[in-house]
Amino acid sequence: MPTTTSSSPTRSGKTVDALVVDDDLAAVEELVEYLGKAGLSCLSAGDGWQALQLLSEGNRARVVVSDLRMPELNGLEFAERLGRIADGDRPEVIFVSGHAGFDDAVEAIRLGARDLLTKPIDGPRLVRAVKSALLMRQMRDHAAPAGADAAAGTIDRKRSALKDMRSMRKMRSQYFPTELFSDPCWEMLLDLYDAQLGSAEVTVTSLGAASGVPLTTALRRMEQLLSHGLIERAGDAEDKRRTIVRLTNGGLDAVEGFFETYLQRRSN
Repeated sequence: MPTTTSSSPTRSGKTVDALVVDDDLAAVEELVEYLGKAGLSCLSAGDGWQALQLLSEGNRARVVVSDLRMPELNGLEFAERLGRIADGDRPEVIFVSGHAGFDDAVEAIRLGARDLLTKPIDGPRLVRAVKSALLMRQMRDHAAPAGADAAAGTIDRKRSALKDMRSMRKMRSQYFPTELFSDPCWEMLLDLYDAQLGSAEVTVTSLGAASGVPLTTALRRMEQLLSHGLIERAGDAEDKRRTIVRLTNGGLDAVEGFFETYLQRRSN
């Protein structure tokens, strides 16, 4: 059965800071203990289906901390289902795994995951990651302007266009060698734009992993994008080992202009 940890009991239909999802009971207890000691309220679930049931019953979690490797519904599939939740109720996602591979990291980024932590979990780092995600969620909740519905519709259209492009790339790779169309600069710009639409942060390491090329090549391409003023780097205030990458105002304007033109032509 789901458990809760907070300064006061969390009842069904209430909002908690974090929903911890893992089929390993000992791991669940460990993560919930870390977060509970930091004063964060928690719900827990033994698998993705149970977590979805909790949410369908009216419970809300600002952040989901989910294992990648789970039976029946794995972490990535679970996160994909979370992505269908309306923006106002959709939690931020943090993955944990003891065996995350390159493909897992790429897919986690594409699903808008806030972070990917490796097991054994470092308690303070987990708490920092969840608190950072809570801050971003708070900023997202309070940044909605009067025309939020119209803005959300525009973002949905742009994300739909991004999905179409990625579907085209997958279909293309079925018929042609991938290296014939390798364009890491463009892939990185798309990933950063996708992250911007979802108010997510992207690190240098994760961006390099998602580019689909060796990290040394990805770093050279990042230097090119930096030299053109399209991206910028900044240190992570919570973790000095991480460097955050984002589009500059000029880079965002360029990508926005591309998608506006693309959407206009597609609608004609």
